[in-house]
Amino acid sequence: GAEAQALAAAKPDAIYNVTFGGDLAKFVREGNLRGLFEGRTVVSLLSGEPEYLDPLKGEAPEGWIVTGYPWYAIDTPEHRRFVNAYRAKYKDYPRLGSVVGYNTFKAIATIIGKAGSTDTEKMIAAAEGITVDSPTGPFTFRAIDHQSTMGAYVGRTALKEGQGIMVNWRYADGADYMPTDAEVKAMRGN
Repeated sequence: GAEAQALAAAKPDAIYNVTFGGDLAKFVREGNLRGLFEGRTVVSLLSGEPEYLDPLKGEAPEGWIVTGYPWYAIDTPEHRRFVNAYRAKYKDYPRLGSVVGYNTFKAIATIIGKAGSTDTEKMIAAAEGITVDSPTGPFTFRAIDHQSTMGAYVGRTALKEGQGIMVNWRYADGADYMPTDAEVKAMRGN
C-alpha cells in the first residue's frame, strides 16, 4: 500500500511497472483502491502473461501496455499444433513459460542435431546463425553475439467475462530491436 500511495502522491504522468507475481497482484489491488491508474498510461513488463493475469481475475487492470502471451488468439498453424498438443497432454492451456520452455528445448535439440555432438565448441559453432522453427515463429541465434531473435507479444490488457486478457497485440520480432553487427562490434571495441 505504501508504494502505491507514494506513487499517487507524486502524481506521475505515466507508470513503468516491472513487478510480477504476488507483488503485481498487491500493486494492482492497492493501485485500483487508490485510483492510481486512472488517467495514466501504465507500461508493465510481463503483466499480459496468463501466469499473472489469471490470479487477478476481474481485478486485472484494463488498458495497460504489456508484454505477455495471448495464447487463445495466436492463429498460426504452428501455434495451434502446440496448443492442441499441450492441452491434450496436460488438460490445461499453456502459459508463457510453457511455450518459452518448449522453444528452448527445441533450440537445444536443433543445435545438437546440427552439431552431431554435445561437445561445447561444436554446439557453439552449430548455433551460430541457426534458425529454429517454433510455435511463436522462427527465431535465429545471431552469429555475431549468439543472441536469440525470439520476440515478444506486446498489447494491452482488457477484461473479458471476468478475466484479464491481452487485446490489440502484435508479435514484436526480436530481430527488429537488436543492435546491428556494426553496433555490436563498436560496443566491443572491435
